[in-house]
Amino acid sequence: MTGGNSLLTRLPLVAAYVLMPLAVLAGRLAGRPLFVRHFGPQGLTLWLALAGLALVVCLGRDLLARKGQPKFAWIGLILAAALATAVHFGLHLLGPVLEQAQQLAPLLDELHLPALVLFAAAWVWSFGPPPRKDLARLGGILGGLLVLDFLLTAIMARQVVLGGGLLLGGSQASSDTLAFLLCIALSATLDGPDPQPEPRSGPQPGDGARRSGLARWLILAGILATFSRSGLLAAGCIILFLERGPLQERLALFCACALGIWMSLALPLARVASGGEDLGLAWHLTAVMEALRQEPSAWLLGLPLGEPVALAMPDLGGLDWAPESAGLAVSVFDIPSSWLRLLAGWGAGGPALVLAGMLACALHGRRRFGFGLVLATLVAAALTPALHTPATAGVLALACAGAWQDSPKAAAQAQNTSGA
Repeated sequence: MTGGNSLLTRLPLVAAYVLMPLAVLAGRLAGRPLFVRHFGPQGLTLWLALAGLALVVCLGRDLLARKGQPKFAWIGLILAAALATAVHFGLHLLGPVLEQAQQLAPLLDELHLPALVLFAAAWVWSFGPPPRKDLARLGGILGGLLVLDFLLTAIMARQVVLGGGLLLGGSQASSDTLAFLLCIALSATLDGPDPQPEPRSGPQPGDGARRSGLARWLILAGILATFSRSGLLAAGCIILFLERGPLQERLALFCACALGIWMSLALPLARVASGGEDLGLAWHLTAVMEALRQEPSAWLLGLPLGEPVALAMPDLGGLDWAPESAGLAVSVFDIPSSWLRLLAGWGAGGPALVLAGMLACALHGRRRFGFGLVLATLVAAALTPALHTPATAGVLALACAGAWQDSPKAAAQAQNTSGA
């Protein structure tokens, strides 16, 4: 593994927790929905830009390493220029072709998760894993932005508004995405500050713990401000089962999360208008189970990605269908649960492989951080498409890589190296 630059190590997290919300805010204020779609949580533009930057940095490192060899330096410059030219023309030529190839769209959509996992692995290998303390601090920044957004929205509307604020939210899907990002950051606060040697003249030993505590409260406040049911449930489980501290305090915070869920379900509070889905998660679960029952081999191979999965259920929900209609065409990529979507698209091996990889990272790290990621993902991916949203999938992959490297043995070795 190459020793990482601190700025480059943190850059993907900064992009997801700070640059992405600010880009969404700028796009909404400017009235440019396409900008929001490409640079928001559902878009891949920021991740493609990071991948391009990583390629340029790695080529630059190679050129600097070979600066005493002019011949190889010129070869590196030529290769970099040729690669940039090929990417430029490839995007212009292949982009319209891929847009017209509708049969490839479902497959490309399902490949987002493995592509982002490979990106995270390559980034960590090149620049090092993101520090846990930076993940917690960036989560605190995002939590503060969401609290400010919630307050501004409530002041402008003169009432409590659910489903996201006017600046950073806008739909339940956006609230769930931002809440899951905060749950990932909340997991980074479970083990306290990173064990690092303190300089003789500088911050006092308790400063790291105070910063971590402030970030934790901002993260919790941000999750409460989203009123995301999946985020509140995941945060409540993390606090109750994995956090240290008095049981009474943990129970109080868990009850606060439960109260937020109850408010979002029972109280007639205002919500930001959004397109919303007409079909619920229970409907999709029933449809997928019926499709798997009709095709038992799909438990191993998955259902066809290019075909609807709900054609065998034309009368579900008491809806009236035309005689020539076979049913409601709902495909795999329409399923609003990542675990169910992985099961439908890839068979039982899909969710099992993802869960096994996360458990391996948690067991190798032997810290609460990794187990917090597993618990948050179990809850959020069951209720939302968290593993199929580029922003959350990329950050989760980076966080799992950090959990793998964040073992007590590795921390002790780093401390000894720094003290030597």
